[in-house]
Amino acid sequence: MKNFAQRLFNKNHDNHFVSAEGTHVKILFSSENPALLGKTMKTTAIEMSPGSIRLEVASSIEIGSVLDIVVKLDNSDRSYNLTGNVRWRLPSANGYYHIVLVLRERGDIRSDFKAWKSNFEQNFEYIKAG
Repeated sequence: MKNFAQRLFNKNHDNHFVSAEGTHVKILFSSENPALLGKTMKTTAIEMSPGSIRLEVASSIEIGSVLDIVVKLDNSDRSYNLTGNVRWRLPSANGYYHIVLVLRERGDIRSDFKAWKSNFEQNFEYIKAG
């Protein structure tokens, strides 16, 4: 228990931004979840940081799954191709799930991870979560 508490409180956290309404996510590829391919989700509960995204989804996506996604911003013509590993999943209201994708760079497909990180504060002018 002591090790868990130390890891929990000694983590180096990015600033998180909340209430990013009008953000659309489309899953491009997930070998672990073929039923999700090409499915567009309008996110209703989302929290983002330069290194992670929390989404509310209708499907029970397995922890450890790799998702290639496109994040489209309504207030801009910009979209970002990103890859993330599902680190956790919790049930939400009405049969939905909250998942957290920890974003990472990929060399074998198009990735906008560096642009996502460097443009993050310009794209999202939202309240920082504590």
